[in-house]
Amino acid sequence: MNYLHMGLVLFLILVFLPVGVLMAGAGPNYKADGAAELISEDYSRGLITRADRIYYNLQTMYAPEALPDRYKSQVVSPMKSGTPLINEAIDNWDLLNPDQQAVLSSYLARPTLQLTFISLDGKFAIHYDTSGLNSVPLEDLDADSIPDYIERIGQYADSAYRFYQIDLGFLPPPDDGDSLYDFFVFRIGNYYGGTVRESAGDSSWGDWSSHIEIHNTMAFAPPNDDPEGPVVGALKVTCAHEYFHATQMAYAYKPSPDLWWTEGTAVFFENKTYDEVNDHYCYLPYFFNYPDTSLIDTNYFSWTYHDYSTFIWPTYLVEKFGIGIIRNVWEYLRWYDVLPSLDSALYPFGKTVQAIFPEFTAWNYFTQDRADTAYYDDGADYPHILIDQVVLTCEFTGLTAYRPPDGLASNYILTVNNPSGNGLLMLRFDGSNSVKWGFSYITFDDDIADLTTGCAVSSVGKTDCAIYDFARYDSMVFIPCVVSQWQDDNPYVFDTEIHPFGDVDGSGAVNILDVTYLMNYLYKNGLPPKYAYYMGDTNCNGQINILDVSYLVSYLYKSGPEPCGYRD
Repeated sequence: MNYLHMGLVLFLILVFLPVGVLMAGAGPNYKADGAAELISEDYSRGLITRADRIYYNLQTMYAPEALPDRYKSQVVSPMKSGTPLINEAIDNWDLLNPDQQAVLSSYLARPTLQLTFISLDGKFAIHYDTSGLNSVPLEDLDADSIPDYIERIGQYADSAYRFYQIDLGFLPPPDDGDSLYDFFVFRIGNYYGGTVRESAGDSSWGDWSSHIEIHNTMAFAPPNDDPEGPVVGALKVTCAHEYFHATQMAYAYKPSPDLWWTEGTAVFFENKTYDEVNDHYCYLPYFFNYPDTSLIDTNYFSWTYHDYSTFIWPTYLVEKFGIGIIRNVWEYLRWYDVLPSLDSALYPFGKTVQAIFPEFTAWNYFTQDRADTAYYDDGADYPHILIDQVVLTCEFTGLTAYRPPDGLASNYILTVNNPSGNGLLMLRFDGSNSVKWGFSYITFDDDIADLTTGCAVSSVGKTDCAIYDFARYDSMVFIPCVVSQWQDDNPYVFDTEIHPFGDVDGSGAVNILDVTYLMNYLYKNGLPPKYAYYMGDTNCNGQINILDVSYLVSYLYKSGPEPCGYRD
């Protein structure tokens, strides 16, 4: 691919498209005035209390016909999981008035359904109706008197159990007394499913029993790639997703600040269990269109879909460190919060979240036509990351972010190389000193991409790194990121500066001091050339020796040729 052309195209997009258009999700519009968004709008305007919002949100799931008329939307918006809304209600029970508590208690109780099917592996009881409002599709191709829809749920639940508990060694959900885990299949608005936390377990770390609720038809399922159709695909990923929520509760219930991790890992495992469905691709725009939004940003409102899109983080962790790291994180989560648990799981690899986050942000550039299996296996299916801005010359000053990054977030700055000189390009990044920064960059020489994640950033947010012989590259991408978790919209100023070949001491100019510096390096155990070794290779033959000193003296005092860049 011609990356120069790519850069110019992106520049035109950034200049001529409004920011609002560029930021809009590339996937389905899940926010088109559905009931949940109408409730959110009234809450944000102060028209309803938080207790009302909690109450109405659960009505969208359990009794949409009981909603006030203003929230009865004609828009059928598929909702991924009701689990966050259920947990919010349980966590804030005291905010609700007695009437609201009574109604929600009836919603959260286990429903009474007509029939029960035991999965073939004997692990799950699936409860369902064959008539009335909660009736499941009655198709029964094998004529065994069990609707295929219910047999599928048993099959998919058994597969999730074998994968999570047997193959990967996760703890099973706490027993509710009969050794069977219960699924209830009934009408739950336009939600795929939900996991209802019930009773505290008997462990010392705070586990919980639960049951799972699955929609009885999935008739609203959006398109996915399942060869058997979107309804079957939605059923597969819902069983895997919600059963991973139940598995999480074997370790500890994690409240709202950790929602990004609980939902992100549930989406990750639904895809690992049923790779053919690709329902998770619907959520990727909510990450890749908003790289300046914190990875750990948490919102109860499930239609924002950021929490689901964060499956990209466990995907990176698994492809980098192996699938066992996710279980290790959950083992630590019995005692600690998410970020300390991630650091503990990374410790055997000699890593921390702050250390690997710059690499993670760089991986996110290698998608679609830029995909490389050295990074994400499925990167070709992921959208492009949003470029914060495009710069048409590689020497620039005073660059600031259009969308400054939050904690654990990033920007992407594309430079289409139009050099005004040759030599070494100094990167003078200066970020807010109230947060910790990381900095990566990618250089492109035709189709060859070279990733550098080790550009050091000081404790006050300044870089001290450079790109040797930068003029050889078609384009470069600079990726500043905040590696600490706190604060939104962190500002920075970014300059670049060209140092000519022969500037051995890094002063920005070539003079007699460079001759002295080079002599000290060669004969007096002095420091090597600053910023890049080959800055001392003034005659560009691939070696540094006395001939480079002579070449430099000839240039300075005898009208000799300019120092040049070594290219292997």
